[in-house]
Parts: sequence; C-alpha cells; structure tokens
Amino acid sequence: MATVDLSLLQDYLPILSFLLVFTVLFAVLAKYKILGESKFVNLFVSFIVATIFVSLTSVREYVISITPWFAVFIIVSLFLLAITGFAGKVPEGLTKGMGVVLVIGLLIVFLVSAYFTFSTAPFVDRVRDWFVKPKVYGAFLLVALGALVSWILTRK
Repeated sequence: MATVDLSLLQDYLPILSFLLVFTVLFAVLAKYKILGESKFVNLFVSFIVATIFVSLTSVREYVISITPWFAVFIIVSLFLLAITGFAGKVPEGLTKGMGVVLVIGLLIVFLVSAYFTFSTAPFVDRVRDWFVKPKVYGAFLLVALGALVSWILTRK
C-alpha cells in the first residue's frame, strides 16, 4: 500500500492559517457590511486580524486544530443537504433540526479545541472552582429558565 508523506505542509501551515483567517474575515465583513462598504477598511481589518492570528502561537494552534473539524462539518453538511434534496419533500422541522444539531456540534468542537489549546492547569482549576459554586448554578438555572419562558412566549 502506498503512503503519502504530508509533513511538508507543516512548513506552510502559518501561511495557510493566515490565508484562511484573512479570506473568511474579509468575506464576512464584505457580505454583512459590518465596517461599511469600503473595501480598503475591510481588507485592512482582515489583514490586521489575520496577522495577529499568525503572530500569536496559541491562536495559530487553535486555528490549525479547528480547520480539519470545520472541513468535516462542511462535508457532513453537504451530504445531509444532498440526502434531503434527493428525498424530495422533507418535513420542514427535520431540516431546521439538522441545522441546529450541526451548529451545536460545531460550537462544541470550537469550545473543546479552545480548551485544549489555551488551557493551563491553574486557570482551569480556577474556572472549575468558579463553576461549582451554588450561586453560579443558580444563575445558569435562571438563564435557562428565562430562555425557556422566552421561547414559549414567542413561538407561534
């Protein structure tokens, strides 16, 4: 069986990380016109943010660890869209539910990758100690209850 050595790509990962962050950020800024319609401002901000991402090692490692999972997310999304497209008429709740599940899964991947990239033992211990306080549990319960009530009141 033939093997492929992709270790050469390791040298180009900072450049690929820069290009990924730059293009995604520029596309978002241009599409939603967050900073206005000036291409110069959008390009400049995208360039600065991408440069920051490349210069900070921990942030670059974060982008490198998330990129394969994002590619998997895109492929799974395309397969699910193809399956629902071939199925003909699909119930509306099913497609909305799949989208919610995919977005939640992607958020979990982002959070887990951030945890393993940025975690240091003392910081993790302090955060864990903060989460186990009864006041924090009460606050989370209150926020969850508020979200549930808001959803019930605004649904059609």
